Amino acid sequence: MGPGEVRIAVSAASLNFGDIARCRGTVASVMGQIPFTLGMDVCGVVDAAGDGATEWVGRRVVAMTKQSLGGLAEYAIAPVTGTFDAPPNLDDIGAAAFTLPFHVGYLALHRRARLAAGETLLVVGGASAVGTAVIQLGVAAGANVVAVVGGPEKARLCEELGASAIDRTSADLFDEVNARTDGRGADVAVDLVGGDQTEVIWTCTAREGRYLPVGFNDDPQSGLTGRPLRKVSMGNISVLGVILGYGELPVDFRRFGLNMFPAEVGRDVHSALLELLASGAVRPVIGRQIAMEEVAGALHDHEQRRTSGRTVVAI
Repeated sequence: MGPGEVRIAVSAASLNFGDIARCRGTVASVMGQIPFTLGMDVCGVVDAAGDGATEWVGRRVVAMTKQSLGGLAEYAIAPVTGTFDAPPNLDDIGAAAFTLPFHVGYLALHRRARLAAGETLLVVGGASAVGTAVIQLGVAAGANVVAVVGGPEKARLCEELGASAIDRTSADLFDEVNARTDGRGADVAVDLVGGDQTEVIWTCTAREGRYLPVGFNDDPQSGLTGRPLRKVSMGNISVLGVILGYGELPVDFRRFGLNMFPAEVGRDVHSALLELLASGAVRPVIGRQIAMEEVAGALHDHEQRRTSGRTVVAI
């Protein structure tokens, strides 16, 4: 534990698709050197702190772990730039399910896309943890939300959250999106899946609309597969990148393409999310609560698209 870091006695941690990439040894935004422990985000109580972080000792927090690793353990290390007071109106399981999906969703919709009331928001992968967060944030912002899902049960979940749903297993995505937008397309498209359907989503985006690649779960190269940019030009659309990460890094990290938000943005986002949570506008969707010995099977279910909402591990 170094300066600006805290040690958290973990009570609950969430599973992420990024955990699958790491344990498979495939591409992830931040890779670990074997051996490592999975776990990107946690809830617990700070029991120790490095220089500059002692004010956090004893506080119940939610946090994104150091290098997005180490959360599935009794103790985890996190930078203070990614550590926040836990929502007081959520228990530890709910708090662990809340932080990463809603921070990602808020950054995508409000910081990057500047979503406005009355616009159409397309959420691809709407029944996932981040998808359910994005749907709720879009509804709270006054957008017309359309969710793309795989199967009727996932469609029902998204509709309960305030979206209209398109089941991609039984409908033509291009036709459905245009039918629901009078041929205009979506003003903002948040794509949590990627892969071969990426260019179809581009064609579903309105002229001067904004496409956000947030996840790459259907891409074996995790978003590093090339896409023809001419189609972006042909559609007169914008591509807006977003990644969750707070804190200043040495400029050399820019050589690898990593350029995170400053810590104050994280604090502002968390404050806004706590207000939305307190008002009842949003809530974490928990699909499963599991024990540590069930993690491997749960990650396999995630990979096979057999889950909805957040899977949380009780430590």
